[in-house]
Amino acid sequence: MQTELDDLASIADTGTNSGRAMVLQEATLAILRHPEYWVYGATESQKTALEAAEAKFNQLSLTERSKFTEETLSNYNNQLRQGESSSNLVKSEGESGEYIIVTIIVGAEGKLELPPINGSEDLRAALQQIGGIGSDRLLAIEVLWTPQAAGDTLTTDDILAEYPNLKLV
Repeated sequence: MQTELDDLASIADTGTNSGRAMVLQEATLAILRHPEYWVYGATESQKTALEAAEAKFNQLSLTERSKFTEETLSNYNNQLRQGESSSNLVKSEGESGEYIIVTIIVGAEGKLELPPINGSEDLRAALQQIGGIGSDRLLAIEVLWTPQAAGDTLTTDDILAEYPNLKLV
């Protein structure tokens, strides 16, 4: 999953509506193609006036990005940035460390009512709904995942501490 998301970030054209729509579709497809990785999930949908939408999107993005100790790959406005990892996430004794958290933040025109996640079918429906947003409605997209760097791990304790709203699927 990390490799697929890294590859997507490396080639994505985030400077155009169609490029952003492609990022959204490919990210949701990557997740949909691997239901064996689904352990936890959550959705949230907020309606905001168009004038306040960018500020709200940026606030949500900063909140999610602040959960990371560092970002080792970023593609913002077609500016690809890669950094070295200092492996701040460490596997605890007895932990499998095989978790990855993928967060998709979407700014779209119109109403978007996502189902609450109570199981894998709800997660599938939410991903299909998000992935189906057309470029004509898509205003902004941010796909975040952690860990990003090879060798970094995410434990159950990390998930419970940083993502308390997630539900077991």
